[in-house]
Amino acid sequence: QKFSASGQFLAKWGSQGNANGQFEFPTGVAVDSAGNVYVADTDNRRIQKFSDLGQFLAKWGSQGNADGQFQYPEAVAVDSADNVYVADRNNHRIQKFSTSGQLLAKWGSHGHADDQFDSPEGVAVDSAGNVYVADRNNRRIQKFSASGQFLAKWGSAGNADGQFQTTGGVAVDSSGNVYVADTINHRIQKFSASGQLL
Repeated sequence: QKFSASGQFLAKWGSQGNANGQFEFPTGVAVDSAGNVYVADTDNRRIQKFSDLGQFLAKWGSQGNADGQFQYPEAVAVDSADNVYVADRNNHRIQKFSTSGQLLAKWGSHGHADDQFDSPEGVAVDSAGNVYVADRNNRRIQKFSASGQFLAKWGSAGNADGQFQTTGGVAVDSSGNVYVADTINHRIQKFSASGQLL
């Protein structure tokens, strides 16, 4: 559903199914500079692209772990160059695509080391092109360059400041501040781009 900034209903589209413009458990949405809308159609293991009024434009992805395939695409983000980043949850990786669905890069594997993930559930990109990943079951945020180079991480399991009990989503504002949905702790935490709690 599409709303104005004050919550006025503007448009809607979609129904349950796997045809173009239908969804099975959509969990992520992002918008590019032209107003096109990208939806992480999670249980259909694909990304769908629409106009700002809901006209179907394109789709890509299928079930699997090969390039361009997904095992539950959980979140989607778009950078200033309109590249599309997808948190491919059960493949424990990030995939980066062009606006037409061409694979540009990928990184990550299952684990707990730097550049590894355990069920990533959120992805966001700042104005400099840095990519932030909500690494759900590792209870942390990881920060990467636009090409997937590991830059930083913060967080651990717990309910103290800067700790998480699963990271469910992440967003970045125009000043580069990072907001994290700390799901099981029922709170939002705000950080600087380097991970300092604000």
